[in-house]
Amino acid sequence: MDRSCYCLWDLQSTDRSSTLSEMLSCVAQTGEHSRELLLRALEARELAGATIVAPGTAMPHCRSILVDDFVVVLGRSREGVSWPEERVRLIILFISPVKPSGPQEHMELIKHLAGKIGESGQEKLFKASSSKQLADMLGFQLIES
Repeated sequence: MDRSCYCLWDLQSTDRSSTLSEMLSCVAQTGEHSRELLLRALEARELAGATIVAPGTAMPHCRSILVDDFVVVLGRSREGVSWPEERVRLIILFISPVKPSGPQEHMELIKHLAGKIGESGQEKLFKASSSKQLADMLGFQLIES
């Protein structure tokens, strides 16, 4: 599993849908049409239940045939994003490829992230001084975009 990620250090969006779109815009290997389809998949997953995993942190995710390897985007908002009733400041978006080992790898990534969030602690993650530090704390290599 690829452990690299993109990071948007200062999200401008204030609502969930706009934030997901803003985060997907930094994924270089997807075209506009693919980003729109991925956005719809992420929104459909959110309708099934908001992916808030801890106070102030959301982890929207989906599986898709549109990606060949994991896509991970970290987002940080100083003001917070409405998700929809709660405000979150840290968003960890990921998309898993659809392949035979996909469900297991998807769950392994969730387990990895839960462990890193617990290990680092919410406040420490919120206080990261840079996108690189945040990526390091979550066990990812930052992709410079």
